[in-house]
Amino acid sequence: MMKEASFLKAILMQELIPATGCTEVGAVALAARWAVRALDVQMDGVESIEIEVDNNTYKNAIGVGIPGTGETGLGVAAAMGALASTGDLYGLQILENPGPMTVEKARRLLVENRVRIVRAPEAKGILIRARARSGNEEASAVIQGSHDHLVGVQKNGKPYPGAPISDKDPWKLLEDIKSLRYGDLVEYASTVDLEELPIIHQALRMNVHFCEEAKKGASSQKIGQVVEKCASQEAFQENLSVKAQFVTALAVEARMKGLDLPVMTCAGSGNQGLVATIPVAEIAKNIKASEERLLRALALSYLTTIYIKTFTGILSPICGCGVAAAVGAGCGIVFLHGGGVSQIEAQINNMVGAMAGIICDGAKSGCAFKALMAVGLALDSSYLSMENVRIPSGDGIMGNEVLDTLKNLQKIIQDGMSSMDTAIIEIMDRNV
Repeated sequence: MMKEASFLKAILMQELIPATGCTEVGAVALAARWAVRALDVQMDGVESIEIEVDNNTYKNAIGVGIPGTGETGLGVAAAMGALASTGDLYGLQILENPGPMTVEKARRLLVENRVRIVRAPEAKGILIRARARSGNEEASAVIQGSHDHLVGVQKNGKPYPGAPISDKDPWKLLEDIKSLRYGDLVEYASTVDLEELPIIHQALRMNVHFCEEAKKGASSQKIGQVVEKCASQEAFQENLSVKAQFVTALAVEARMKGLDLPVMTCAGSGNQGLVATIPVAEIAKNIKASEERLLRALALSYLTTIYIKTFTGILSPICGCGVAAAVGAGCGIVFLHGGGVSQIEAQINNMVGAMAGIICDGAKSGCAFKALMAVGLALDSSYLSMENVRIPSGDGIMGNEVLDTLKNLQKIIQDGMSSMDTAIIEIMDRNV
């Protein structure tokens, strides 16, 4: 297990990263900033910024809130990134805490039509290419494979020195996790020295803090208003499932509206980070689980989320909160209750069997409702899984083992949903 332990630790370190705002708009801002920095002219001299993105990045960024601006969309994200000061180049937290002057300048860039967004519909996986122009000079920055994976920065066709370029393939680790039995993930979460994984405690602290801050601003959120109204009601406090659902959904809604605080993302998504964390933390608090037990449950939740995403794709036509993160949370909850490998695997089969068809139609406030539903299923299903109730193999897409079920899910996405994103984007563009 020593080799697997080192490998799984590396995966957690790669896939749990802080981000402020939706990861897609953060990635667009990051690419824009590097292109403008490489151009090396005053912002007034930047004549145009062009952002080219793959379909999934476009879909996830078109309607989501940009932190601190009250605005939505790719253009705002690109403008805000371009205006970020040199000291602000800290990954996917680049959009954090913008000043009012920066927001006003970003709006002016858009009014002056200096920012242009184009799609690269043939691109496979995450692709963000930013180009900044001034006179005869042009600079570009490319992010590919994952949201913070900068693969190239150039000025006038020559490499720009000082950019943190990486030739490491972020998918290599993720593909290799498929060689493990799911039971290996459970064993690792059960036995790992938690002092080697401070990232788990950091994720818990960061995401719970985000949730608490979202509650403080509940009156500005639709779901938050309901939580605020029901908080003092005894029935709400005693119904653990409903409380966990609404608290998680409140956090997701706040994030989609642009709450200016970081969350710990999981497998490329902050919403997935919240859904994989908050329900597990709520249950642990209710049953008075030890901190060690909670941290181990969270490690399993995150690893399960990541494991499933290697089959579905980091960005895909199906809802990652429902089909990955809520499944991870459900497995963490079964673990908290003392469930073994068989019961935890039953939880995966039960939830994938129920949630497989839920589409992703972009990042926006409506994601909160999917989170609400998915967390409810995770909690309800955990009771069934603990009693060894599971959807039998051969039932629909259910395989003999978890690996078989996830391979079947992958086939549905790759073969059966290949045109789904195109159809969704056509509808979203009509709605803008």
